[in-house]
Amino acid sequence: MRVLSELAGYYAETYCRGSLLTDPQQIADELDLTCCISNYKRAFDGMLCYREGDFYLHLNVNEGEHIYMPRIRFTFAHELGHYIIDEHRNALKLPGASPHPSFPLVSQDIMVEREADHFAACLLLPENRVRKDVYRRKFNATLIDELSTKYNVSATATLLRFIALGNQPVMVVCSRNGSIAWHRESHDFPFTYPLYGHRGRVPENTSAGEYFYENKKNQNRAEIVFAGEWFNVQYKSDQNRKFFEYCYYFDSLNQVVSVIWED
Repeated sequence: MRVLSELAGYYAETYCRGSLLTDPQQIADELDLTCCISNYKRAFDGMLCYREGDFYLHLNVNEGEHIYMPRIRFTFAHELGHYIIDEHRNALKLPGASPHPSFPLVSQDIMVEREADHFAACLLLPENRVRKDVYRRKFNATLIDELSTKYNVSATATLLRFIALGNQPVMVVCSRNGSIAWHRESHDFPFTYPLYGHRGRVPENTSAGEYFYENKKNQNRAEIVFAGEWFNVQYKSDQNRKFFEYCYYFDSLNQVVSVIWED
């Protein structure tokens, strides 16, 4: 992933030098990449196609939306990743290859999608800039919201970028319909697996669990949670280690993104 970070940083600095925000449209224009922006209903969020010797980047923009919204900016950067990463681009040129729809920050179990997500996060949140922003600052939700607003990206994308930079051990768990969809953690986070496994149900005694089982939101505040309530702990002495959990709620998707960290 380090190579992708450096690659994304190069494109951000080369094509958007002097600008706070990386502009995917500007990069696409510099690369002479044709962009097709339309309402494709629920077919995909983005898709890169290769037809008759040319590449086409498709963006799904619903009525009332525009390409400078955080979700669409990330999708745009994700599809640029598929184009810029040699292995992804060349795979689409192989005989019989067909494009596949992308749903960024959803298909986290598919390696090429994880790579494109990582590229997008690195492109929109360049390492050299973000490191200055987080230098000597303790992790909390306010910091994530500040970065999210500054770089016009979602909190989820910002959290994944924070994990990659490794400033402080955190875990991010995305839960959907009462089950864990995916989780990512810093390399030095003390636990690796949620209590009921990678695709297991959301543990009851957590903020995410309260949302799914009690229809309760702990809005805009971190809640104390113990290691044994969220994680599969190996040692009894770890059972009552105190962590904090802060949730981002997405009611339309019946989804919660939890960020968990130790004080």
